[in-house]
Amino acid sequence: MHTLLDFKEEALAEYLNSALRRHGLDSYVFNVGVAADGSPLFSIACPNVSEMSQARYLIYTSTEFIRDIHPEAAEVLWKIRWGARRKGRQMLLKLLTSRPALVFSALALGAAAVGYLLDL
Repeated sequence: MHTLLDFKEEALAEYLNSALRRHGLDSYVFNVGVAADGSPLFSIACPNVSEMSQARYLIYTSTEFIRDIHPEAAEVLWKIRWGARRKGRQMLLKLLTSRPALVFSALALGAAAVGYLLDL
């Protein structure tokens, strides 16, 4: 089983699971334990990797899927989408401003300056 999303509300997890099943995916909701704040935690899981990738496509990129579900659930999915995009942008920015990237940029700039000064 491959975990897709975790929710604190069982009704929301069940609703999104039913929406995924309407789109032809085989997914299940499990009670996976207790969150850090003491509330129960429910997870949507897919048995196959191919169904998992299709479910991720529906959740993260498909506007038809968002239009098909209830507005309250759609709002939760929009927050998940924007959170994932923001995380990706932060990771790219962190990579570009990492110490090795800055050292490489400084060395390349130094080599270009030396080449310019020596007319190479």
